[in-house]
Amino acid sequence: MSDLCIKILECCAADKGVLRIDRIGAGVGIILFNSSLKKAAGLHTLAPHSASEQPKNPVMYANTAIPYALAELKKRGGSPPYSVAIAGGAALLGAGNGAGTGLKVVEAVKAALTKAGLTIKLDQTGGSLLRSMILDIDRGKISITRV
Repeated sequence: MSDLCIKILECCAADKGVLRIDRIGAGVGIILFNSSLKKAAGLHTLAPHSASEQPKNPVMYANTAIPYALAELKKRGGSPPYSVAIAGGAALLGAGNGAGTGLKVVEAVKAALTKAGLTIKLDQTGGSLLRSMILDIDRGKISITRV
């Protein structure tokens, strides 16, 4: 079984094996999965909004990352409906500076998913712990664990 690890600011599509997003903190990990077609995309975004519609790295920003991931899935034969899971948005710096940054990214991800007509099935956001997301494509199972 192949294991695909998605890094920060990266989007990867797959149709078999395990898709993994580790060490999600203030950013947000997102998995889009069509279980009947066995098509999935995972991405790890860090910022809410890009001022440009075509930033240098579209995965950096929630408002451009979701359309980018959907386009990548479409190129590989993916189509809705997608199961959507998100994790992250942690306040790693506590109640002081930066505590709201993660929540702003979560809000932007949720807005981008709504705009794309997608509904979140699994949501583990907020708090103060790192998380990991794992999608076993062959079994059709998404899990989120706290690190």
